[in-house]
Amino acid sequence: MKIKNIIIKAILFTAVVVMFSCSKEFLDEPQNTAGLSESVVFSDRSIVQSFVTGIYDRYKGQWDDDLTDGVNNSDVDTGGLYAMYFARTIKGNDLIQAPSVFLFDYAHENRGASFRRVDFTWKFNYEIINYANVLIQGVDNSSDLDEATKKEFIAIGKVHRAFHYFQLALEFAPNYNNDRSIARIPIYTEPATGASEGNPPSPLSDVYNLILSDLKEAIPDLPEERLGKSYINKAVANGILARVLLVTQDDWSLASSSARAAYGGNASSAVVSSNWGNGFDDLSDQDWLWGHFQDGSNESNYYWMSPHVVMDHLTLSYQATYVNTHFRDRFSDTDKRKLFFNYYGSATPYREFITNKFAFSFEADVPLMRKSEMVLIDAEAQYHLSNEDDARTLLFALQSDRDPNAVMSTNTGQDLLDEILIERRKELYGELGVEWFDAKRYRLPIIRDPEHRVPLTVPADSELFYLNILQSEIDANPNMDDSINN
Repeated sequence: MKIKNIIIKAILFTAVVVMFSCSKEFLDEPQNTAGLSESVVFSDRSIVQSFVTGIYDRYKGQWDDDLTDGVNNSDVDTGGLYAMYFARTIKGNDLIQAPSVFLFDYAHENRGASFRRVDFTWKFNYEIINYANVLIQGVDNSSDLDEATKKEFIAIGKVHRAFHYFQLALEFAPNYNNDRSIARIPIYTEPATGASEGNPPSPLSDVYNLILSDLKEAIPDLPEERLGKSYINKAVANGILARVLLVTQDDWSLASSSARAAYGGNASSAVVSSNWGNGFDDLSDQDWLWGHFQDGSNESNYYWMSPHVVMDHLTLSYQATYVNTHFRDRFSDTDKRKLFFNYYGSATPYREFITNKFAFSFEADVPLMRKSEMVLIDAEAQYHLSNEDDARTLLFALQSDRDPNAVMSTNTGQDLLDEILIERRKELYGELGVEWFDAKRYRLPIIRDPEHRVPLTVPADSELFYLNILQSEIDANPNMDDSINN
């Protein structure tokens, strides 16, 4: 990956991005850091922490691939991590997108090698990977940090690196279990420099081996405590590991134990949430493990933060996302998640229902991971471990909290797995692109109902489940050529 002056950008990133007035979620503003060298950045725990804080801030940035040119070239569909999640969200059948923002993602017309979606997704993930590599190397080489501090921050760097290689594998490669030898994603474990030459793409198996080794090595050295829920800790890293194992599908026991380490082991208490019906915008909710904090002023993504700004029709915003009536009908009338309304009284089928799950404001916090998701991962893992009674019990822990009239499932076999996957869609709609994620990893088609604005079928294992490799990367990397997109 040929990224010119990326180390200079990383230092500017420390000096500029993290120097915001910080709130309950972030550190006090670091002083006199302009022009810091790496030897200074990694000489003191508080400055290293500021560097990490800057990475989290970059997650929710109004994404611009050049911080130094003075021009903001971002758009709402490149609004940081959640823009990537929302692009996945509206590729399925459950939600319907108006001809507004994210319209090319909705129509599955977003994978061209020079398209904005491809450019953003490639550069966003690799830039964070490089910051993670800068962090790991800088901390490891420091003669000023104590060993405990080194272990903690190297672990944080490895989790960031693993998380973003996971996103690249999901976005730019076919399903892992289709062909683990396919090579589309270069691996970098050291910081890039202006003289760096791009690495050749690595087999998908190598990419996942790095992801898994980074997470497994990091988790023991991560603390439980953290500055706020915007930060990664041991529970969040276990949750990321559980998600990865949903894709590899080769260690369901570890998927279960990782999910339990994330949600705390008591499913009935883990799933309790006060966010339903209240805008889904409060990071302090005990169900939330990880999220983007916003305060409406110095910590805000303003009109860039999906899903709230895209899905809320009751506040001046994009008002662009509707709900498939067939998805609405999956919810019982006593389910607190049934937050759907025929708001416009429209005769246009796709505009019949909206949801007020998400209330938009500049101070709306955004979920990245919840305990309820981890409980459902545990249920899925128990199913694959042939513990169907345990799977049904875990499933009912969530269902009974969301619906006082819920009855424990009597399904078995494939019907039970299908019920778990449907419950994931009902619980997580609008958040993570779970419908697309599950279809890809289980090799299922996406079949849209006729009510959609763009009705289509994406066959199982279709190339539409992944993006082309960025053309500018192919042009700049001598170890990659155009045949990679054939």
